[in-house]
Amino acid sequence: MIAPRSSSNPPFAAPRFLPALTGAALCLALLGGLQALRAETPQEACAAAEPASIQVTVERVRSSKGLITAVLYGDNPETFLKSGARLDRIRVEARAGETVLCLHAPSAGRYTVALYHDENGNKKFDQDFLGIPTEGYGFSNNPGFRFGKPEQEETLFTIDGAPVDLRISVLYLQGKNNARDDRS
Repeated sequence: MIAPRSSSNPPFAAPRFLPALTGAALCLALLGGLQALRAETPQEACAAAEPASIQVTVERVRSSKGLITAVLYGDNPETFLKSGARLDRIRVEARAGETVLCLHAPSAGRYTVALYHDENGNKKFDQDFLGIPTEGYGFSNNPGFRFGKPEQEETLFTIDGAPVDLRISVLYLQGKNNARDDRS
């Protein structure tokens, strides 16, 4: 004989621990999701990368406005600073003083890093009507100011199978010259 249904005898009774189990599962899922959303710092990204990683510390960044864009080129003089010839590129938020980023080379070899401080965030290296940069820029080995681009040989560095650390100073030709000016 089948017992009649009543409020004390529902057709399906969930175990009392189910709400607690569901809450614990939700918490674990959220924690896992938050961990996945955590962005790596450039230092962590370079530390975990292949041996051909390049950690670049960009020095003398005059403001936290905009982006720092860094581009990696190979050692072929015919492709030096040519559009479409990059091996890697990264854009990161600028940080006044120093900004750290990571690039990845395809293998051991000789390379150049060129970068600029895209203060207005338009993802272009802005110049005035004479072609003079209106945004800060720099190159590996810090070749310094000259009229026109540096010789590629001055900017080349070698990756020989171990990660590389570079320090590149930004040169501003217009406005306040550099981050050091901000301290006065």
